[in-house]
Amino acid sequence: MLLAITMNPAIDKVYSVDDFAVNAVFRPKDMTATAGGKGLNVARVAHLLGESVTAAGLLGGNNGQFISEEVQKQGIISQFMEITGESRICINITDQKNTTSTEILENGPTVSSQELEDFLEHYNKLLDGVDVISASGSLPEGIPVDFYKTLVNIAKSRDKKFILDSSGEYLVEGIKSIPYMIKPNQDEVEQIVGQRLSDISDYIGVLWEFKKQGIGLPVISLGREGCLTVINKQVYHFKGPLLEVKNTVGSGDSFIAGCAVALSQGRKLTDVIKLGMACGAANTQFFKTGMVSKELVDDYFEEIKCIEVN
Repeated sequence: MLLAITMNPAIDKVYSVDDFAVNAVFRPKDMTATAGGKGLNVARVAHLLGESVTAAGLLGGNNGQFISEEVQKQGIISQFMEITGESRICINITDQKNTTSTEILENGPTVSSQELEDFLEHYNKLLDGVDVISASGSLPEGIPVDFYKTLVNIAKSRDKKFILDSSGEYLVEGIKSIPYMIKPNQDEVEQIVGQRLSDISDYIGVLWEFKKQGIGLPVISLGREGCLTVINKQVYHFKGPLLEVKNTVGSGDSFIAGCAVALSQGRKLTDVIKLGMACGAANTQFFKTGMVSKELVDDYFEEIKCIEVN
């Protein structure tokens, strides 16, 4: 079983607007509202792949009630803890005509020290029935920036594989606890190392540093160019099929879901990345955030190229 952590879930609203610009009024061609937050996207995709998955984190207010109901409708096991604050709303404006994506992200509620302590006790109990944990996204106010470090350490003490997918100081602090897998993008890698990186050889050097630190499966996302990773003593460049993209929101989360499912199934590590890539590609074919079909995933899996890099 998988455990997908979302500490700062949201109602994700996606609007489809052609020729979007500031200082103008638009009526969207389409709109969706889903239970969101990166970890919930992970949970949704893992469930669509047929895996048993539990979603956990913090929810509050009317927005939290909507999210909880949506999670249960999707057949995901909900183990969210209720807090007094109001869960957030995040807005994405997708301009398919000009291939742009604009996001407006609320900060979310403020969490009390008692609520945080209660969640850690809850988290410890949830680990009894899972073998892979993913934690994704930002943290709400009131939670220390090194909180993911705490979650990773608890998981490692229980011999569980932990996938950390965050950014900024949350990722920088979380990496210090040496999670099993990370997936920063190019900008996030530069934040971690504190310098500009110019080409693939620079990213490969960073991958090796991650590996030396003890991270079992370090991955660097290259966007449309796929991803780089180190498996055992070999660097690989994985590339996906060229597709006409409908929506990119949730593709990174779908990648994490595919990897988590494959790890839970004990598949070889090249297939772990290939399943992640296939899920990320499948997500681009749906307007809804964090959405795949198993048929598309299976098709794209066969199209993923795995190239050894010298």
